[in-house]
Amino acid sequence: MHSMEHSYQRWPFLPPTMRTPEQNQQWWEHCFLPVLPVVNFAQAVGSTAVIGQQGNGKTTSLEFVIRQVGVQSLLVRYPVQNWPHSTRPKIPGKGHISQIMALVAAGVVHVLEMEPQRVTAVQNNPLQQEFFCWLVEKYLGRRNLVRLAYRLQQTSQAVLPVPEQFKEVYASDEDDADVWGQIGESADLVQALGFERIVLLIDLNVTEMSDHLTDLTSLFSRLDLLEHPGWSVRAALPQTDITRQQVLPAVNGRLHPIRLEYTNEEMQTIVSRHLQAATDGRVNSLVEVADTAVLARARQELKALYGLETLTGWLNWAETMLHLGAVGCEFDDDTLSEADKATLTFFKRHVLLRLDKEMKGVWRGPQFISLEGQPYELMKKLFGARGRPSPDAIFEVAGSTANLNTLANRLRERVEPLKGKTNIYIQNRRDQGYWLENFTE
Repeated sequence: MHSMEHSYQRWPFLPPTMRTPEQNQQWWEHCFLPVLPVVNFAQAVGSTAVIGQQGNGKTTSLEFVIRQVGVQSLLVRYPVQNWPHSTRPKIPGKGHISQIMALVAAGVVHVLEMEPQRVTAVQNNPLQQEFFCWLVEKYLGRRNLVRLAYRLQQTSQAVLPVPEQFKEVYASDEDDADVWGQIGESADLVQALGFERIVLLIDLNVTEMSDHLTDLTSLFSRLDLLEHPGWSVRAALPQTDITRQQVLPAVNGRLHPIRLEYTNEEMQTIVSRHLQAATDGRVNSLVEVADTAVLARARQELKALYGLETLTGWLNWAETMLHLGAVGCEFDDDTLSEADKATLTFFKRHVLLRLDKEMKGVWRGPQFISLEGQPYELMKKLFGARGRPSPDAIFEVAGSTANLNTLANRLRERVEPLKGKTNIYIQNRRDQGYWLENFTE
């Protein structure tokens, strides 16, 4: 590892939600590389899914779509928590079409609140006016419709007649005719408001896809009803056996898949851009901050974590090397090699441990590790203690000091990356007991 004369800026390596608007703009200008699969994903006419390994930038590809088509399209994000059988469906007890239409209604209301002059087109078309009032009242409630009509009148003198009584236009979200009617009239309404189409945005990680597979296949099996020219789907999906064997067959060719892969040269270019942005151009490549042994170890660890070298993995290693070079770190074990020190820091900063009660194991970053019996029960107790030593609770599982030490060693064999060396996750002291570090809820 090579020392640096100055500190670095971490913002190029942070997620968009942790960057300022100015930093996000700089990131797109200086760090992003529009590789061909991402460009094709954004420019596709019909419904499309970008499919890639964990850590290969699928969410960034979806954000690029938003930047490319967000002005001329009404973007409707459809997060998994709003799905029919998830934690916060918009319309409890109803299917996908009702959840999606509720989001469309909210999107249209937001547009009119920001740009009330767009409502003129609806005023001049009685059929669209009727559908619009039905859509808002059906999915957002009468009070929201009345409030919107009042605000429109106050801001633009536009009069939106609110029906005295609710009139059902489409009673079902399962009947094909009713579903097609809602899809078609919503597209017509959005086009009247000045947009080209509605774009439904879906972004799933491996856990979400596995936990909500039934809802996902149900949604994609109805894509024939979303083939209206005023609608399109943009989905970011993980590349797994489930995607290949169950999800894509359910689509039956109606969702064009685009494989998101990077060449080594493309990954090196993107890493270089991040290094330059973080150091004001002082560092241009990883070889300037890491020696050959460290880079070889990085490749080894990335392949173990992700199954292959990934973009996110290399970016995290780049940030790790900048951190070590700028501030340095103290290590309890003075026998660690430079590669071990880099690995230890990489895991502490970027590879957190997360408990999965459904699958009975832990996620070490993107990698799932199954646990069974007492080791799993001990891990649950450690997570329940939330980073604090909790001897009594742990002894409930182990029963004796000897058994506890045996169980802890078995856990470490499973989850610790530096076998027999410094522990990253499961810590202990003779006078305190065991506790977890570097974990997330």
